[in-house]
Amino acid sequence: MLRLIVVLLVMANAAFYAWHRGWLDTVLGLPTQSQQDPQRQSQQVNPERLIVMGGRASDTDATMAASAASAAVPTTDAEALSDEPAASAAASVEARCLEAGPFTADESRQAAAQMARVLPKGAWTTQAVAVPGLWFVYMGPYPDAETLERKQAELRRIKPLNFEEVRSPSSLAMGFSLGRYGSEDQADAALESLRLRGVRTARVVNARPPMSLTVLKVAQATGAAQARLSELSLPAGKAFKACAR
Repeated sequence: MLRLIVVLLVMANAAFYAWHRGWLDTVLGLPTQSQQDPQRQSQQVNPERLIVMGGRASDTDATMAASAASAAVPTTDAEALSDEPAASAAASVEARCLEAGPFTADESRQAAAQMARVLPKGAWTTQAVAVPGLWFVYMGPYPDAETLERKQAELRRIKPLNFEEVRSPSSLAMGFSLGRYGSEDQADAALESLRLRGVRTARVVNARPPMSLTVLKVAQATGAAQARLSELSLPAGKAFKACAR
C-alpha cells in the first residue's frame, strides 16, 4: 500500500511539472502563466516604444553632485575681490583739495615724511605763508599770583583801559598785555599814549617774530587718499582740511 502511494505521488509530481513547463498545453487546453512562457511576448503592445529609465538619484546624491559642481566652477574676479564694496565706496568719493599747516621748517619736514608713506612722490605741493610778527605793550612778568592780582586791581582803576592776562608764550606768562600790534612802530606809538595816561612800567615786547611757514597741499585728493591722510598724526596736532578758497 505504501509503495502505491509513493508511485502515485511521483506520477502526480511529474504530471504537474510537465503542465507547468507547458508540455501539456495542447493536450489539456489549459495554458500555464509561467514567466518563461514565450507567448507572453506576443501579447505585448508596441514594445518598441518602451524606454528603460535609469534609477532616480537620491536627494543626498543630488546634493553631493551639486556641491561638486559648485566646487568645480572657478572663482570669478568679483568673488575674488572681497574688498570690492569698500574700494567702490572710496572710488565714489569726489576728489577735492586738502591742505595742512602752516608748519615751521622742522614740522614741515616731519609732515612730508609721513605723507611720503601714503602718497606717491609729487602728489602734493608746498606753499610758503608769510606770518607777520606780533608785539605786545606789556607789563610783567610778576613773581607770584598775589602780585599779579594787586597789579590787576591797579589797572582796573584806569578808565578806560583794555588789558588781558598773558599765558602764551610761556616766557611772558604772569603778566598783562595792554594791546597787540602787527608792527613794532604801532606798539611804540600805543605805549607813548599809555604813558600820557599814567602807565609807567609798561614796555614793548616781541611775542612772535615775523616768519615764513609752510602749508602742504594735495590739489586732487581721491577718496582713498583722503582716507589715508585723515589717519596721519601731524605735528602740532594739525590735520588735513579743505583748502581755503
